[in-house]
Amino acid sequence: MASQKVTGYKFLTYSSKYSAIRHIKFDMQSIFDKSLRLVQPDTLLKMAIEVKNDTLIVRDTHYQLNKNCHLIGFGKAVLGMACEAEKILGNHLCSGIISVPKGIREIMKNPTMQPKPDSILEIIEGAKNNLPDQNAEEAARRIKHLVQNLGSNELLIILLSGGGSALLPLPVSPITLQEKCQVVKLLTAAGANIIELNCVRKKLSVLKGGRLAQLAYPAQVVALILSDIVGDPIDLIASGPTVVNSDAPDTALNIIRKYSLLDRVPVSIQMCLSTINTNICQNETLSDSRTFSHVQNLLIGSNLTAITAAAEAASNMNYNTIILSSGIEGLVTDVGRMYATLATVICKALWNTSTPKAVCEEVHEVFHCMKQLYAICDNAEEKVLHAMKQMKNKKGICLIAGGETTVIVKGNGLGGRNQELAMVFARNMNENSKSFPYLDQFHAVLLSADTDGIDGPTNAAGAFGYKHQFHAAIEQDLKSDEYENNNDSYNYYLKLNGGEDLINVGHTGTNVMDMHILVIESIVNSR
Repeated sequence: MASQKVTGYKFLTYSSKYSAIRHIKFDMQSIFDKSLRLVQPDTLLKMAIEVKNDTLIVRDTHYQLNKNCHLIGFGKAVLGMACEAEKILGNHLCSGIISVPKGIREIMKNPTMQPKPDSILEIIEGAKNNLPDQNAEEAARRIKHLVQNLGSNELLIILLSGGGSALLPLPVSPITLQEKCQVVKLLTAAGANIIELNCVRKKLSVLKGGRLAQLAYPAQVVALILSDIVGDPIDLIASGPTVVNSDAPDTALNIIRKYSLLDRVPVSIQMCLSTINTNICQNETLSDSRTFSHVQNLLIGSNLTAITAAAEAASNMNYNTIILSSGIEGLVTDVGRMYATLATVICKALWNTSTPKAVCEEVHEVFHCMKQLYAICDNAEEKVLHAMKQMKNKKGICLIAGGETTVIVKGNGLGGRNQELAMVFARNMNENSKSFPYLDQFHAVLLSADTDGIDGPTNAAGAFGYKHQFHAAIEQDLKSDEYENNNDSYNYYLKLNGGEDLINVGHTGTNVMDMHILVIESIVNSR
């Protein structure tokens, strides 16, 4: 990030016992920081659009400008996107409304994230802790009013990013916002993934699932999208307000049934889910279309953008670096175990050089299992095997991945998926060390953090996980299993080592899902 410095670590209070881990964490912080710089919204927007001779150029498509441009946006990264868009469009921009997270203008110190003094943008803050509220609902109403009154000679720029669903809540009547939030909360607690959540949101919304684009017709629409979903499906990012909804009429209902929630949701929700056609579009041709000819959707950034930058940063810091995946999904309990298993087998391979063939077979077996469950890059195994043979003069191995995991909420603690993932990884590494004593010859540290800077309803982006945390927890009279069972990872890390393993960066101004960085380093060669 150009000006939004990622800081907040208090490494100096570590004892000498953790000196090497301190340095590893410092490197990982730097890698994470540098990856965030490349996915800053102003940077991505300048790469996607430009204005020349009163013409807006969006990749290869040209739009004539004549003070006929309007802008709307919703999402965690939209403030920076909107400020840059206003600079680019100049006096051709007639109006603008954006819905952004509560408190983001006060928090963001980067000048590129602040509107100019004479800005015409109307900025509405809401959805604190990524939870829809009345402010966000009012923003959605005003956005609806703006777009439905546009004519055929007008151009609508729509800025979308992660968090857009919570910032554009406008339920289908007679559903209330409280009822809609109740359903999302039930699904989240049951372990529904982001695709399932957005499918239900689309069914219950006035603007999602392509309905915003329908309301904007006949105006031309350009949607600039920053992805926060694995695979970058633009019909699901911010619940797809500019993309034709291809879901079957009963898909949302079947998701509710899958998690046995039908009897627990309000009657208004049941009625809406059971309705075959909840389309609000008055134009039958547009309503039945599989694409919107008046809409250009453009993906301007994604998790792959961030992890590619992270990999370059790690390589420049003298790590053997491998990208595992930009599509890690699944329960944190499973993903944490997977990372611990991979770290354990790599440590064994680095430790046991006398039987390389047998060790390579073990690595192959682990990758084979991983590929059955996760979207692992085809060449990741080959690159790991190569890296293990090229360790001379290298700090260690750095594995980088991204995606979005899921937590099944069983307790009433405070935390987020990244903090819980770090905790699960640490627990598994500690358990593995009891059976595999060679793990004591290595440091294996996992950074798991949300690129938007906010992990769940906490002020932390995520946390570091490593097996020594369990020894420290015992010394500090912290029962880690109780915290994990209560989904209380934030309070656990807040108390452990004075909170030094929490990653506190605040709102970063962007959002491309989570980043996982796993560093494995020999203690013998450690700094």
